[in-house]
Amino acid sequence: MKNFLIMKKYLLGTTLLLSSFLAPSSIANESKGFYLSVGGGIAFPSDSEGDSTLGGTAYDLKFENDNTGLFSVGIGKAFNDFRVEFNYSQATVESDSFSVTSGGTGVTASITPALESDVKSYMIYGYKDFPNETKFTPYAGVGLGIGNFSAENQTATVAGTAYQFEGGDESVFSFGLKGGASYEVGKNTSVYSEVMYQNFASYEISESGFETVNYDSTNFFAVTAGLKFHF
Repeated sequence: MKNFLIMKKYLLGTTLLLSSFLAPSSIANESKGFYLSVGGGIAFPSDSEGDSTLGGTAYDLKFENDNTGLFSVGIGKAFNDFRVEFNYSQATVESDSFSVTSGGTGVTASITPALESDVKSYMIYGYKDFPNETKFTPYAGVGLGIGNFSAENQTATVAGTAYQFEGGDESVFSFGLKGGASYEVGKNTSVYSEVMYQNFASYEISESGFETVNYDSTNFFAVTAGLKFHF
């Protein structure tokens, strides 16, 4: 709960910062109005790594994650060459391999079920558009917000002993970078394609009846495309 309140403060601060940054443009220039974006693509997540002390022995844990699909929806406000946007995205990250080491030496290990995390992001982005004489508009953006991880409980067997891992439902600080281009296909409609990098802060899962696991910071790259509707 404490982490969630901290994240809310970050999110509020980001909103105020972006609003103050965009204010001069909105006063000096006529607003272009609101827009809705819907898109999807492929995410390339980093492996999930962490550590835990099991039976008095310190272990390093590693989950090798598969590439996965990504869905996103955003609503924003354009101020000529600048935009501010609230963006929600979701992906299900599955792991096909679990490995454990202790002091750099591999240990026989398995886990059931395989790690499957629902990753949801609630972000506020600020964008700078680079309009020109064509229908293509390149842009770059930076965002801050909250990332949420949720997964089922698991049983890990390490060196012949079974341990209980809680899947958890954790919210952490996140930041993202984007770069892409949109193409106007109609008076109020455009298509876009972009690349994205997003980073998620480290976190700890510690609940009574389960082993404590410290997860390192993770990230992913994604390539997405979608539609944008102006109104």
